[in-house]
Amino acid sequence: MRRRELFPPDRGLQARMLVAIVLTPLSVVALVAVCVAVLPLKGVLALGATALIGLVMAVRDQRRGSDAQLLAEGEELELQGIVDRLCVAADLPRPEIALDEERQPNSWIVDPPGRRPRLHVTRGLLDLLEPAELEAVVAHELSHVAHHDATVMTVVGLPGIAMLEGAHRGSWAFGPLVAGRVLGFAIGTISEVGNSALSRHRELTADAGAAALTGRPSALASALMKVSGAIGALPTEDLRLVAARDALHLVAVEDSRWRVLTTHPSIAKRVAALERLERRMVTTRAASPRG
Repeated sequence: MRRRELFPPDRGLQARMLVAIVLTPLSVVALVAVCVAVLPLKGVLALGATALIGLVMAVRDQRRGSDAQLLAEGEELELQGIVDRLCVAADLPRPEIALDEERQPNSWIVDPPGRRPRLHVTRGLLDLLEPAELEAVVAHELSHVAHHDATVMTVVGLPGIAMLEGAHRGSWAFGPLVAGRVLGFAIGTISEVGNSALSRHRELTADAGAAALTGRPSALASALMKVSGAIGALPTEDLRLVAARDALHLVAVEDSRWRVLTTHPSIAKRVAALERLERRMVTTRAASPRG
């Protein structure tokens, strides 16, 4: 009951999750089927080989680029204490906590089916935020678990992200394999359209969940502005290395020129929504009878 009060069902989010689960895979399958029907066997094999190589490269690069380590008992006690308190308050399972040694301040959470969720925070985030702001960010990530959208994004989103990254880094392709790179880009883009629509809505829902869990929307608003400002000051080369997982990030590190491919609402929109929640909470507290 406590969890349902903090994280009431969001019908808009649920509808978008259903679309992402059903339509995104169907669109990819349909595109591959068209290619198989139209292209000669040699072309189909080249496309399949290139897509597979691109996926392997993307996954390998992501693993190499991550210096995350799971926190052991006694490490980063402030962060672990925040996670413990919020999980008890929200009646949620405690996630594994991974510390990524990255300069960019960010956080994200993955929730594979059948496994414990894993909360990622970067060193840059810990160095940047005050305790109340860090608590609000952790509450935001736990809200993704409570609404189950973290599971949907983990299952549906990551393959498309990896495919698109492989296509972007497919400078090794030559001859017929160039067509495979094009196919990988098309598949990744189609997946990203559906994932981005879900991601934009789920961030607002998680912001509201964090506000309800901590009771301090202003703390999350402050954290969002700090993180956005710090990311904007980092070199572009550093941000490109992590942009592939933007759909999972607290704050996007790379803006798309196309509205349908943006993964997050603007910081201004998110802060405005949190300010409205803050005013509503203040009004409610003022109207409550004192016992």
